Amino acid sequence: MDNFKRAMQALYALALNPVAETLADPNSYGFRPKRSAADAIEQCFNLLARKNSSKWVLEADIKACFDNINHDWLMKHVLMDKTILSQWLKSGYMENGLLHATVAGTPQGGNITPTTMLQTT
Repeated sequence: MDNFKRAMQALYALALNPVAETLADPNSYGFRPKRSAADAIEQCFNLLARKNSSKWVLEADIKACFDNINHDWLMKHVLMDKTILSQWLKSGYMENGLLHATVAGTPQGGNITPTTMLQTT
């Protein structure tokens, strides 16, 4: 990804982060500003230390979320300029000097990707 695209994504991420933070699950800790694994552990402790708390914790990860998320779904749910979002999603990727089209997923290493995922949880 060239430096101009990365800079543009960083600017959009700065603008979108406050919106994403209002929409995100309050108990989500991945890719969140001012949140860490220690915060997640503390939340688990607080909930599990209660007398009538659950006995089990489920930890899950969506396999290849960034690789497979549907572009149409993102276009409907991410609150940003749709023309710009579409261009980022359809920008493709280079491998061995060849440009490959992107039909699903989000840009690998794109600094806007975590912010767009927060809006969709």
